[in-house]
Amino acid sequence: MKKRILLSLIVVLIMSACSPVVQPTAVQPVEQPSITPKPGETATMAPTAEMVMSDEEEISFVDDLDRDVVIKLPINRIVVLAPSLTETLFAIGAGELEVGRTEYCDYPEEVVNLPTIGGFSANTISVEAIIALEPDLVIGGSIHQAEVVDSLEKVGIPVFVSEPEDVKETLESIELIGKITGHTEQADDVVGQMRARMDEIAEFVTAIPEEERPTVFYEVWHEPLMSASNSAFVGELIGMAGGVNIFGELEEEYPTISAEQLIELDPQFIIGPSSHGDQMTAEVIGSREGWKNLTAVKNEAIYIVDGNIVSRSSPRIVDALNFFVDTLHPEFKK
Repeated sequence: MKKRILLSLIVVLIMSACSPVVQPTAVQPVEQPSITPKPGETATMAPTAEMVMSDEEEISFVDDLDRDVVIKLPINRIVVLAPSLTETLFAIGAGELEVGRTEYCDYPEEVVNLPTIGGFSANTISVEAIIALEPDLVIGGSIHQAEVVDSLEKVGIPVFVSEPEDVKETLESIELIGKITGHTEQADDVVGQMRARMDEIAEFVTAIPEEERPTVFYEVWHEPLMSASNSAFVGELIGMAGGVNIFGELEEEYPTISAEQLIELDPQFIIGPSSHGDQMTAEVIGSREGWKNLTAVKNEAIYIVDGNIVSRSSPRIVDALNFFVDTLHPEFKK
């Protein structure tokens, strides 16, 4: 079982990143073309273990709650409990199977017409609303939804949890969902496009000497001052994009740090999510005590990234990777 311990504040922040936000005028905004397929286009989670297909049209595997799962096929009605799962279904052309979503599932646009079953945390999800939708499969998005999983199992509704912790597991999750929904070819196409883009970026980054890679401070929150280590999705993406996450080696996924630590490390870039966009301006950052002399502030290298694409384990993580490499290495686009 995964050993992810998230502070309640971080859960709130991530959920904020999953909801629509009004962004302030950003310092040096970067427009990103999406390379993930549009809904309807074609382009092993494991969750944790080997997947087995049987002659009886079943798929068996171990999910992220360490449960032995058997899914009978075909699947026609799916309720999802995380925005990343909605994005994955639509990206692989299986969006028509989704009949219920969380209130945070807002991409692609047409999904907002589907009924909601509550929020993301277990205590905000209505089991009764899920049952009323008569799904033949529910896909959970967090190990902290175990209580909901237990309730659904008791009434005979098939359910499993997919909570990828890194890019590799995200690709495996997309492939698994493709097999379960009968969209194997489309899922393979999506994953293939993602791998091709990541390989292109990796080839570019490999040629950059370690000592020439720019340093980055990723600000999750300002009071208390919080960042992300390399064990967080965003930390991994910064490294893949040829950046050096200045707090990457800390043990906690989202560590609390001090202004003194930050000032001493003097990052070349400061980046934050759109959910925190009101703080990501040169005026606000520069007004903090001791921050005006930071290299990133003096060079106005302060950027806002879409909080959804860096926090959701969906095909759009490659769009987030695009953002980071184009921001840190503008020459890559030339």
